[in-house]
Amino acid sequence: MLTQSEMLIRMLIALLIGLIIGYERSRNQKPAGIRTYSLVCIGATLFMMVSVYGLPELGYDFYGYRVDPFRVAAQIVTGIGFLGAGVIWKQGGNIRGLTTAANLWVTAGLGMAVGVGMYFLVFISVVCIFLALYSSPIFCRLGLLKYPSCDEDENPDED
Repeated sequence: MLTQSEMLIRMLIALLIGLIIGYERSRNQKPAGIRTYSLVCIGATLFMMVSVYGLPELGYDFYGYRVDPFRVAAQIVTGIGFLGAGVIWKQGGNIRGLTTAANLWVTAGLGMAVGVGMYFLVFISVVCIFLALYSSPIFCRLGLLKYPSCDEDENPDED
């Protein structure tokens, strides 16, 4: 069972991760920002802690039912997929919101990792996420990619 201080640490880390990633999206005026990302990460952390640590005798029968904490994890992925689908829209011939949807999805994964205490994995993932988010503009400046928006000094991704 988790101590109350460990629960607090995990929730604060989830809040911090959501704020960091949400800030980047808010700064770039994307539809989902600080509040959305913070809530997704906090919610995923909460669900993972309840799932994994909520029943002390994991793996045993609970009133005749087999306990499987990974079922909740699978439902987090499904639920965030539904939320992500809500931010994708078609505007003329362009599809927008794909990066936001993917970002929400990976933020839920970060929350799940925080929920089970995989802090190093979270740190590495956040670094990789920022590298992915900022790679297109860098490649444009280096001349390795060419998008119409590269000339306008905007993010060339779809959203």
